[in-house]
Amino acid sequence: MNNAPVTVIGAGPAGLAAAYELVNQGVKPLVIEAGADLGGIARTVTYQGCRFDIGGHRFFTKLSTINRLWRNMLGPDFRLVQRKSSILYNGRFFAYPLSTVNTIQNLGIVESSRVLVSYLQAQLFPNPVEDTFDLWMSNRFGSRLFRIFFKAYTEKVWGLPCSAIQADWAAQRIRGLSMIGIVTKALFGTGSARTLIDSFHYPKAGPGMMWDRFGTAIVRGGGAIQTEHVVTGLKHVSGFIRALQVENGQTSVEVPVEQVISSMSIANLIQTLDPPAPPEVQAAAQSLTYRALVMAGLILNRGNLFSDQWIYIHDPDVQGRSGSEF
Repeated sequence: MNNAPVTVIGAGPAGLAAAYELVNQGVKPLVIEAGADLGGIARTVTYQGCRFDIGGHRFFTKLSTINRLWRNMLGPDFRLVQRKSSILYNGRFFAYPLSTVNTIQNLGIVESSRVLVSYLQAQLFPNPVEDTFDLWMSNRFGSRLFRIFFKAYTEKVWGLPCSAIQADWAAQRIRGLSMIGIVTKALFGTGSARTLIDSFHYPKAGPGMMWDRFGTAIVRGGGAIQTEHVVTGLKHVSGFIRALQVENGQTSVEVPVEQVISSMSIANLIQTLDPPAPPEVQAAAQSLTYRALVMAGLILNRGNLFSDQWIYIHDPDVQGRSGSEF
């Protein structure tokens, strides 16, 4: 099955990008993918003639080399989309990125004034310790705005109370976003935080189109992609992976390898090591938690139901993931 100098586990964006770079360096890799489609959770699947994006993965970067790569892959099929999204809170739709007029109309003068007072209090008397997400956000936006637009959303997405999420995660996840940035964006249309962008690129046939093109380029360059094959064992000797145990639902074969690039989750990677990892390493891997993604796709006999690409459902009474993509 394998005489490739490098074997890549997983045909999501990371694995395909690695394999594509190898092809550009003259190396012909083998990519092994458990699923039938390329792209991982950024794939697009087809059912009854309809395409479903497994997660609405938009394409936005400030890096010219990445942008050039994407454009070369898709050409005119890499389309610029004007962003239109809303937040559903307390039965009302708020434009997002936030618009000053729209926000004040929906919150009302009294609540908007309370938000402003809360923000000023946070600037004058910030929490001296901000080691959790709720304290970090409250220091920057005020506790009132935090509770309205951030608390329920974050807890539903990640399944943890904001007091259990570390502040350094917030600093990385929401890098560049501030109250001043939100207001500046709302009033003047300027701002550079990634979450406030007005437009993004999206492939004509969904994000999976990008990764299918990557797959085509890899095969054209001499590489190979084996789908519906699951790596169930990584056999190692003296610190080196020497073979993979691979199953396809019917057979299980041992595949010799020279070098391996893995995009498997750390927990799965540790579990598949043969011989097994030390008990403390296995325990550490098993203690890692992941947030599952459940998608519900609807087929309707009409189009253009609404203009939003995303509706973020912040109402705490609505259970489940709070960011819905359409």
